Amino acid sequence: MTGIDPRPHAARRPCPAPLGREPLENRADPVTASRRSLICSDCNLAFGRHLHLHVYPVPVEVGRVREAVRAALRAWGCPSPVIDDSVLLASELLGNAVTHGPDALITVNLLHVGDRLLLEVTDASPVRPTVRQSGLEEEQGRGMFLVQAIASAWGSRQESLRGKTTWCTLALDGAVQPPRPPLLEEDQ
Repeated sequence: MTGIDPRPHAARRPCPAPLGREPLENRADPVTASRRSLICSDCNLAFGRHLHLHVYPVPVEVGRVREAVRAALRAWGCPSPVIDDSVLLASELLGNAVTHGPDALITVNLLHVGDRLLLEVTDASPVRPTVRQSGLEEEQGRGMFLVQAIASAWGSRQESLRGKTTWCTLALDGAVQPPRPPLLEEDQ
């Protein structure tokens, strides 16, 4: 799916913060600097339950966003399987943005919309993600395959200023979740 914007109309205005901030190359240490400003203080979506983050394109941010997503979903009372799936989806989408995007801030939005969660990752790369099945010997390349397998829906859209947003939705009640593979005897 491409070009679809699943956000409610009230949440569709762009966040001005990343465009007005200092370029990353001017910062002494983006890993240390990012520890001071994970949650965006420059904007307010004013729309229900949401988590809105701006992060640097460095691998350490993936773990920090996972924990922020986990904490938000726990506070919202989401079931554990939904939390686990959402954390995995956030890891995959943000990991792709860190790996394939240019050196620019990444925006992460997590919104509780009705009976669904909407997760969006916006980066400065114009290249849209594709699903591919990696070979057994490959260590990477399974991210969007996992997103497709776990999410209720997913897609990407070009942003008007630059880059793209990759999004996915997840049902809160688990009713639209894809079937899980059976547990192996050793996992039970």
